[in-house]
Amino acid sequence: MAKFFLLHGPVVGLTTWRWVSEELRGMGHEAVILVISPSPTLGGWQEVVEEVAAQVTGVDDAILVAHSGAGPLLPTIVDGSKVRGSSLVFVDAGVPAIAADTPLMPEAFLKQLSAIATDALLPPWSEWFGPRVMASLIPDSNQRDLIEFELPRIPLSYFYGSVPPVLKWPADRNGYVLLSDGYLDDAEEARRRGWPVVELLGEHLDLITKAPEVALAIVEVSSSN
Repeated sequence: MAKFFLLHGPVVGLTTWRWVSEELRGMGHEAVILVISPSPTLGGWQEVVEEVAAQVTGVDDAILVAHSGAGPLLPTIVDGSKVRGSSLVFVDAGVPAIAADTPLMPEAFLKQLSAIATDALLPPWSEWFGPRVMASLIPDSNQRDLIEFELPRIPLSYFYGSVPPVLKWPADRNGYVLLSDGYLDDAEEARRRGWPVVELLGEHLDLITKAPEVALAIVEVSSSN
């Protein structure tokens, strides 16, 4: 039995991991969903790291799994929590640089986001890409309602941050699960680092709609080291 700690991106809520966590538990593993609450994003990525690190402090031999925008924070979270014997899995997530700062958002996209911000706050993530995108990503209306209900409005300023590298990566065993074309470069970087990679090319939110396949892929890459 493995211990999985699942971290969602700051622009969505913990329910994005609900169905994968159920699959992992059904396979006999322990699965805990970590929480990024909206208020720490007001203080920048550092406060988000502090909030999440406090949730895993004292937990050793764990597999920490990040989706989407949580990826660049994951090594810093593990480093700050001082957990030992951990491994990291990135699921359609940004892979942070080893020896340079990692921007939380590309500059070109930041300019697009600044155009839709109101009172320095971004609209819910479901509104970033047009009215039909969420229905395409999550066809099941019940699932979609659950996800959209907890989408936060976070400050545009959060994405102007860059995460510095940790002195030493806090895990020697890492893996990558690719879900969408938007993270092809990150999956390739994972390969360059010698990590096991599983490709399930589809949509960015397939951890919701294809939870069994994603759960199996997480187990595969975390046990391949």
